[in-house]
Amino acid sequence: MAVATALSEEPYRRDGSPYTRSPKAGCLTGMPAGLLTLVLFAATSAGADEFDALAVYSQAQPLNDRWQACAATFVKPRLRSQQPPDVLAKEALDSCRPEQDRLRLFFAGKIGGRSAENVVILLREKYQSDLVSAINELRNRE
Repeated sequence: MAVATALSEEPYRRDGSPYTRSPKAGCLTGMPAGLLTLVLFAATSAGADEFDALAVYSQAQPLNDRWQACAATFVKPRLRSQQPPDVLAKEALDSCRPEQDRLRLFFAGKIGGRSAENVVILLREKYQSDLVSAINELRNRE
């Protein structure tokens, strides 16, 4: 789920043209999957023949989507606040700790606790950066 899309209800720009994501937004959407796959492969290099990182990522996708949706839900009513984007993004992810923990526990069952923690740390950093960008973009539209 793209953060900017989840935060914005406007499918069209103010000039009437359809809203399309920038190439940068498309790149950002695929980046967590790439990071996750890299970490999963590194964590399981000894048993690579028996492990399917893409299957694990696919299984985790609903949990991952819930985490991102939770953060977007937190941010949306606060977009017009004077709160700095980095602080707002951190608070959003902090408020969604249960969703983050469910994802971490899922990964722990698949790849072990240490690797799961590393994956979630990478994802959290990426999502915080994405939220800051989305908040800035949406605030600049207004």
